[in-house]
Amino acid sequence: MDLAGRRTFRRSAAGAAALTFTSHMSVFGRTHRLKVSAALTGAAPNLPDRLPPDWYRRKIAQVQQEMAKRNLDALVLLRAVNVIYTTGYFHLSTERPLAALIPKSGDPALFIPGLESDQVKLWWVRDYESYFDYPGPVSRVRWIFERVASRGFSKSRIGVEESTPSRMQQIKLGAPDAEMVEAGDLVEEMRYVKDEDEINIMRRGMFFNDFSIQAGRDFVHTHGAVSENEILKAAADALADKMAAELKDVVGIGIDPPFGGLVPFGKRSAFPHAVPSKDRLKKGDALILSYTCQLGGYAVECERSFIVGKPTDYAKRLYDAMLAAHDTGVENLKEGAIAEEVDNKSLDQIRKAGFEKFLKHRTGHGIGLEGHEAPWIAEGDKTVLKRGMTFSCEPGVYDPDWGGVRHSDTVVVRKDRGEVLNKYPTRLEDMIIEI
Repeated sequence: MDLAGRRTFRRSAAGAAALTFTSHMSVFGRTHRLKVSAALTGAAPNLPDRLPPDWYRRKIAQVQQEMAKRNLDALVLLRAVNVIYTTGYFHLSTERPLAALIPKSGDPALFIPGLESDQVKLWWVRDYESYFDYPGPVSRVRWIFERVASRGFSKSRIGVEESTPSRMQQIKLGAPDAEMVEAGDLVEEMRYVKDEDEINIMRRGMFFNDFSIQAGRDFVHTHGAVSENEILKAAADALADKMAAELKDVVGIGIDPPFGGLVPFGKRSAFPHAVPSKDRLKKGDALILSYTCQLGGYAVECERSFIVGKPTDYAKRLYDAMLAAHDTGVENLKEGAIAEEVDNKSLDQIRKAGFEKFLKHRTGHGIGLEGHEAPWIAEGDKTVLKRGMTFSCEPGVYDPDWGGVRHSDTVVVRKDRGEVLNKYPTRLEDMIIEI
């Protein structure tokens, strides 16, 4: 990307990054290539773009403390997200198995496909072994556990992540005399609670996520009767330029691709997971702009519901019910709360408003290295919330004959109430777009 010609932006009075666009028609018909004419007066918070090696060294030590409680001599991680969480080794996860071996003491080792053998040398984990490629003469999972066994763990108690019967068969072929212990929950549950270093990565990512909402909004305001795919392309394009201009590190970056994300309007906004259409926006429509952003491996999300033109009284009633549920959810995302009770208190606001038949989903989900991860702010999840857990808070109201409204914030569990990382406004008066 040519940074010399990168876009610049200015911050709106509301505190969100606002965009002023000029455009010209591209060869794709009504799809606009955006140019930004305004200057940036505010930048992303000066926080890291990724966690440093020392953070992962400390994490390995914490994992080893948990392993000791279970009398594990070693832990082998095959899930890419858990390898990243413990070692910080970012890689493109494919069909080629890649594993981290964490011994009960000392540094970890990585078992990698050969195409990673140069990249791995750039990171702090120095101990690695590589295989040529996949599938190879023997199962690569078996190959990994043969290597593990050869390192003095042939008769050890080894923790493994949840495995299919076929994968476990290969694990046992690789280390037939070792005791395999299901320990997938060990790292998974450690990931529930984020420390302030992780939350700061998410806080910085949220700036860019909020920015994408404003980019989509301003594109609609400027261009009027646009299609969903045009909104998606405009926002993703603007965000890519913004991040390219400001990021110091680009590991673990993810934004919605040009035809990803969710931007339904009109009656289709009543579809919580609507795929894009080629419909044209018109006055009176409800419009949901739903984007995620990933920075340093950590995901955040921001969703906002807009009304195109003056909202009707009915639209206001739906909006008020959604906001009451949203605010109640944030208020109750606090230490000691029970996940399903937070969900019930939030959705009760919609039920009390008379819109129970328009409920289609839970209040929220865990968010971190995965966009959707446990615990769940939902019926059936009895997790006791701890400070540092992070969740989406996104109750919605969906009338199939009119449309839907939903905000989503990324919220950190704190002592007395949730901390919202998003800065984008939520009140109805700030959500009206004139076209």
